[in-house]
This record gives sequence, structure tokens and C-alpha cells, in this order.
Amino acid sequence: MKISKLTSLVFVLGAILYSPKVDAQNVPNISELGRESRLLLVQVNPLAEAYYNRGNALRESGDIKGQIELYNKALRIDPNYAEAYYNRGNALHKSGDMKGAIEDYNQALRINPNYTEAYLNRGNVLRKSGDMKGAIEDYNQALRIDPNYAEAYLNRGVTRAQSGDMKGGTEDFNEALRINPNYAEAYLNRGNVLRKSGDMKGAIEDYNQAMRINPNYAEAYLNRGNIFGKSKDMKGAIEDYNQALRINPNYAEAYLNRGVTRAQSEDMKGGVEDFSEALRIDPNYVLAYLNRGNARVKLGYVREAIEDYNEAIRINPNDAKTYYYRGNARRIAAEVKGAIEDYNEAIRINPVYAEAYANRGVARYQSVGTIQKINQDLKRIVCRRNDYACPFYFIQADIPGLSKQREGAIADLQKASELFLLQGKIVEYQKTINLMKKINIYKK
Repeated sequence: MKISKLTSLVFVLGAILYSPKVDAQNVPNISELGRESRLLLVQVNPLAEAYYNRGNALRESGDIKGQIELYNKALRIDPNYAEAYYNRGNALHKSGDMKGAIEDYNQALRINPNYTEAYLNRGNVLRKSGDMKGAIEDYNQALRIDPNYAEAYLNRGVTRAQSGDMKGGTEDFNEALRINPNYAEAYLNRGNVLRKSGDMKGAIEDYNQAMRINPNYAEAYLNRGNIFGKSKDMKGAIEDYNQALRINPNYAEAYLNRGVTRAQSEDMKGGVEDFSEALRIDPNYVLAYLNRGNARVKLGYVREAIEDYNEAIRINPNDAKTYYYRGNARRIAAEVKGAIEDYNEAIRINPVYAEAYANRGVARYQSVGTIQKINQDLKRIVCRRNDYACPFYFIQADIPGLSKQREGAIADLQKASELFLLQGKIVEYQKTINLMKKINIYKK
């Protein structure tokens, strides 16, 4: 019996929702020295200030270790040098030392309780660490000190939007734009919220404004391209991704999303090339491995696809989708046992993964067909050698494997149909029902 396949090629778009330009270590339009070099009128030891200035000079070169050493020297000479704590905190954040960064911002605020930039950047570190409540409290404090602090509105808006408060996020972006009408990052992030809310026209208008202010704003081109791709304007999407890559040739997300658009346009080879470029830039880019694997399956390079899924699982072993896609590839490669194991893992991680149930059911029916074929071949061989042994051998070999796999397949397909219906996936539900009818297991 020929079993129809339920597997499908699905590409995952790596869209950026919030601008990376609002990370703590590189907040736009804020000098790391602070908007005022001395918010408190204090005397600074000239030698300490010399070390401090030398540390600042190293920022352009990216020598984080050298910056920290020089700020350390400044602070040994002057332990109450708030700006040195603040800038060392920024350097520690860039190095990935979130705890050390927060301790330095705390010290800066102990010395100068009105240090708005320290509240802002401590809030950014807290947000990056997942402490949204603490981040908002810091942005609130910065705004109490300076009600016209556009950057604090921007970052509070980002935090609210990331927490699901789209209305609050939009209000903050509006305030940032009221204070600074040429704030490109505020337009970008408001556009992201509008896109998330389904207002594609409004989002495009905001991205256009961001690009008018900053013609080299790669993130704006990327996100506008994502909207074009979603609306099936593949040409417009690719043009925007091309522009983003002209501005930033090492923009891994732009390669990823252009690859997705090419693959969706049936240019699988071009998709694979773009996914490979994204991985050249970021060798741990899970979405690039996942999408390259999907494209390779479509091209017929199943073994190479399985290798891509293996890499994605190595980097992130808790992604149900990757197990599901590897299971599909293994099923195509006739590795039915391995496919079932992958579907099991996908369902363990996501117990309502309807597609995984459906394809596990198909894989189990494949194994039924395999058992039947093996037994038919054995029957022919045994019967030619010994007519008396033929019926007995066939019955003993046939019943245990067939009944177990058939029952499992029926249960999986029924479960899949129920989940598809609950999830509103009517097309998938109907396909599953049709398959169940085709193999005579459908029950109303």
C-alpha cells in the first residue's frame, strides 16, 4: 500500500523585531562619557583623569581589556571617580560581564545619584539579562531626573514591547520622537511594533522615515524587506536585503532572510549560498543550519541536510522543529527508526506538535510496509526451499511487528487531526483526515 507523505518544506524567517542598536553597550546618540562630563562639581586627580582619558581613547580600537586596565588605574588613584566606574561598566558589558557591569553602574550611582546615563545603561543590562521590571524601574528613574531624555523613552519602549506591552512601547517611541523628530532608531522600533500589530503600511512608513534620516540604516532595510517578503513581493524583499548587505557585508541576518526569500521563490541553490554565507559570518547560527537543511532536502541532498540538522541540534538541543525536520529527512532516506526517534523527541519538547504526530504516524506506517515487504521476500525464499515451513514462518514473523506499528500509526494520525483542528489548521486537518480515509482507519 502506497502511503502519501505529509512532510513539507518549511522555511523559518529570522526577522529582527527590535533594533540591536539599543543594546546597553551602544545606545544611540549617547556618549559613553555622559552628556555632561561632571554632573557633580568635584575635583578629579589629574593623574586619574589622564588614565581615564587614555581608556576612553582605546574605545575606537575595540581594546576592551586595555580600557578596563586603564580605568582600574584611574579608580585606584581616585575611588570616587563616577565616570570611570560608568565607562568601566560599559567596557565590562561589551566583554559579556553583566554582573561586573551592574556593580560598576551601582558604584557610579552611589557617588552621583543623578547620573542618568548610569540608570539608562544599567537598565539596558538588566533588560538583556531578562529582568524587564528592573530595567523599566531604571528607565523611570532616568526620566524622573531628565523628563526629556529621548534615549530613556526609546529603551523603555523596547522593553515594554518585548514584554508584550505594544501600546506602552508605541507611546514611548512617540515621546522619543516628540523630543527628537530625527531619531531614526525610534522610527525603526515603532515600525517594528506596528508590523507586529499587523499594520504593515504604517510600519513601512516608519522604516522609510528611518532611512530618510539615516540612508545607511541596514536594519531598516532588513525589516522593510521582511514585510515585502511576507506580502509576497519577493523582488522588493531581495532588493532591500541587497541594500542592507551593501551597507553591511557581514550582516548574517540579511543573508539568512535573503536566502529564505530565494528558497521561497524556488531558487534553492541561491538559498543554500546565502545560508552558507550567514554561517561563514556566524558559525553558530541555528536558523541558517535549519534553513540550509530544508533547502538541501528540496534539492535532494538529504545526507547533507541531516548534517545541517545535526549541527543545529548540537548548538540548541531543545528545538523541537529541528528534530522534526531531521525526522523528515531520515524518513526520506528510509531511516524509519531514526525518524521515529526524532519525532518522539520533537513531541517530548512540544507535546502539541501536530505535524510531528502526523509524520510519526506516516513513519510508523512506512515501517509496517517495510515489515510486510521483508516478510513477503522471506516467504518467497522459505516457500521455495520448504513448502511445509512457509505458512508457519510467515505468521510468526508478521504479527508482532505489524500490529504494534499499525496501532501506533492510527493513534498518531488521530492525535494529529485533533490538534490540527484545535489549532485552526484546517488545511492540515483535512489532509490528515484524507490520509486516514485512504488507509482505511478514519473514524468519525
